[in-house]
Amino acid sequence: MSAKDKRVAVLVADMYQELEFWYPYLRLKEEGASVVAVGPEKREYKSRLGYPVPAELAAAQVRTADFEAVVIPGGYAPDYMRRSPALVSFVREMAQVGKPVAAICHGGVDALLGAGGEGEAGHERGRDPGRPRERRGDVG
Repeated sequence: MSAKDKRVAVLVADMYQELEFWYPYLRLKEEGASVVAVGPEKREYKSRLGYPVPAELAAAQVRTADFEAVVIPGGYAPDYMRRSPALVSFVREMAQVGKPVAAICHGGVDALLGAGGEGEAGHERGRDPGRPRERRGDVG
């Protein structure tokens, strides 16, 4: 699948992990995708080392139909992301309609898909979200 002309949301919140946000953000742009930083609110967020990222859109402004994929960076940011009902709804809806939801490291899949639903942390039964056994169930 080519990223050219695809619209991709890369989530951001305070305490994001720098490489886990910037690497996919910039690489997707290099491949021709329209990449949008989406945060709980439309404001500037700081990484764990203080690097700023302006969220171009607030979660309440995004619609699943407007994006082909979503990337969830790791760091401590997913703990903040899961506190935004609009952001959680966006990620869940993307997963429910079968659009790619990419999580880097443990990148908040538990936190963002977890509050309710089938199986452990809201994942479909029988699907392993690809995290080590010791990380299962500790976020979300």
